[in-house]
Amino acid sequence: MELYISTDVETDGPIPGPHSMLSFGSAAYQADKTLIGTFSANLEALPGAAPHPKTQAWWESQPEA
Repeated sequence: MELYISTDVETDGPIPGPHSMLSFGSAAYQADKTLIGTFSANLEALPGAAPHPKTQAWWESQPEA
């Protein structure tokens, strides 16, 4: 079986370390686009990391996110 996996990450800034990955999710599909399954997780911020000001402003403008 041929399997395709699509993954998305959400972050609070552009640089790993100074900023954190907030969440990620993946979906697995067969070649005919049949969804096999999904997975998602929310993560804790890295110790000492802080949101990037421009990224934080974007998140604040996205109330549905």
